[in-house]
Amino acid sequence: MKSDHSLNKLERHTDLEIWVKANEESLIKQSRSFSIPILNLDDRFLVPIMVEYNLNKTVDTIEDSPGLETDEKIHLIQDFCNCLKQEELSSKVKRRMLEVAPKDEAYVFKNYEATINLYNTLSKQEKVLAGKWTTEMAEGMCSFLTRSIDTLKDLNDYCYYVAGTVGMYLTSILKLKGSNVTQNVFKKMEHNAVSFGLFLQKLNIIRDHVEDNTDKKRGFWPRCYFEQEKDRVKILNKMCHETLSNDVPGAIEYYRNIPRGNNSYEYFIRFILSSGLEYLKILKNNKSVFSTIKVKLPRTFIKNLYAGVSSQPPEEFIDYCNRLYADELTQYKPSIFQPNPLIKSENGATH
Repeated sequence: MKSDHSLNKLERHTDLEIWVKANEESLIKQSRSFSIPILNLDDRFLVPIMVEYNLNKTVDTIEDSPGLETDEKIHLIQDFCNCLKQEELSSKVKRRMLEVAPKDEAYVFKNYEATINLYNTLSKQEKVLAGKWTTEMAEGMCSFLTRSIDTLKDLNDYCYYVAGTVGMYLTSILKLKGSNVTQNVFKKMEHNAVSFGLFLQKLNIIRDHVEDNTDKKRGFWPRCYFEQEKDRVKILNKMCHETLSNDVPGAIEYYRNIPRGNNSYEYFIRFILSSGLEYLKILKNNKSVFSTIKVKLPRTFIKNLYAGVSSQPPEEFIDYCNRLYADELTQYKPSIFQPNPLIKSENGATH
């Protein structure tokens, strides 16, 4: 006969399995591309990064919800953050978002309690990092719910809050959990972490132009671009070129500085970086960006890409990134698309 201690241990183990499965479901349903490398992370990184992704996605889905007025979005995001500080679920957020969230975006709220339960299994340091960067993201999102994106600086500031904070979180969790992350290495990676995040977020903003403007009634392409140019394809290419010239070099450098002993994290960054570069290739000159047909990399291509880049030695992968970057730069007319001057965001990072 099992003792009470053994039964409690078994129950805790069963609960943990349920929470992990629910978080995996949220991850897979929300992102077919990010789920591949996240679920291949080793035991040091898998749970904290998966939890952080689902926490971030919770805030992001509230921000994007067309069924809520601005004031209610801000109220729900603030309530979510306050409850997170208390390591608790916000029943108000869960109930309201299950009422208004589209079915294909509701998984993160259906499994919200499991995310908080799994969050509460993290170490104290892991919780501090998750809370810090999720809250900074949330506060930035709230500030931009009442602001328009008029200039490139506005775009950089918005992307810092939405994705630069993710780059900072990932770098911090690598320092906490990874191998051979000296203070010098951390500083080098921290310097480029924001560029890595901005690169990925701007791809989403380019790709989701129609959905953002029609369904969510929000525009993220700088308004000044439309004042300076009427040709939509030229504006699209300006967005692509700005992302390529200003953010990709820092993203490649971020990967270059990952120290040895962190293979699954390295592959995670490899996949995100390589798929982002491949995405940028198919976005330029692509009139489908202005249709209801979302531009996507084929699922088979994504799987083959992950298998391919995972097998490359680091030096070969860096060479692939640099060649792709250099080749793409030649696709733009320098007389039309001059690199933007370095611009400082509100957080002080230079882009």
